[in-house]
Amino acid sequence: MSILQWVGDARLVGSPHWARYLASGLITLLSLALVTLLWRELRAITDPGMILLFTVALSTYLAGGMAGMLSAAIVLICSFLLFSHPLYPFRYSDLDWRQMMAVSIACPLIALMVGSLKEQVDRLKLVTAEADELRDENRRLQFSRESQQICEHRFRMLTESLPDYAVCMLDSGGRVMGWNAAAERVLGYTLPEIRGQSYSRFFTREDILARRPDRLLSLAQFSGRAEGEGWLLRKGGGRFRSTFTVLALKGLEGLPGGSLMVARDLTEITDVQDELRKAWAQIEALKAEHGRQG
Repeated sequence: MSILQWVGDARLVGSPHWARYLASGLITLLSLALVTLLWRELRAITDPGMILLFTVALSTYLAGGMAGMLSAAIVLICSFLLFSHPLYPFRYSDLDWRQMMAVSIACPLIALMVGSLKEQVDRLKLVTAEADELRDENRRLQFSRESQQICEHRFRMLTESLPDYAVCMLDSGGRVMGWNAAAERVLGYTLPEIRGQSYSRFFTREDILARRPDRLLSLAQFSGRAEGEGWLLRKGGGRFRSTFTVLALKGLEGLPGGSLMVARDLTEITDVQDELRKAWAQIEALKAEHGRQG
């Protein structure tokens, strides 16, 4: 791995500041050595200033603003020797002096500008990343909302297709959150009247004292469902015979998500059974009377 790649990776993974300073210093010293070779020894370039300015800009971009200022300081200090006469240190020709002054002034400015630009770019990337996260979160929320609406629509279609069964949606505390038209017809409450009320108000006083509503919820959460038969109360206190089942609902992560109570009014069935028993009793009475007469 090259030093440039190492500096870039160090910035990306959040390496300590000293690592970036060290890498910036190494880049600057290597660049100075290359400039000395090309300019003083090989005479391959006539103006080393552009290479030095590019070095400061690159160090600032890769390692950050403070590391860029370190690079500028190294270039500034080394320029006093680099631009001086080869045989007489700290003596300068007019051209070398102007080049050194230009480099000395430009390097800190380059470090400041590139550092500021890099900071703005990093902030823009951060804001863009947060915006992307918010956009993804909005998509997930929209998808969840649409999925919830579809599930509620299917639930309504399913419950409305069961006109003989009162279906009540309960939260984890047994409070009514919603129900179908059959529940309103059987129990007598409208949804705004009963929403948020405990479903225990459908049970008789005897069942409440025996904690039957709580035991049904606990059994449903433990085994998945709880069944029973007995008297339930309509709005106004009227009783009716019913069979009822409490089903435990689970959330997406398997956590308790409330319950579903399904009840069926047995009044008509009970009335028919009573009529059949009366008819059978009359038949038996007629048989007994006919036997006596015979």
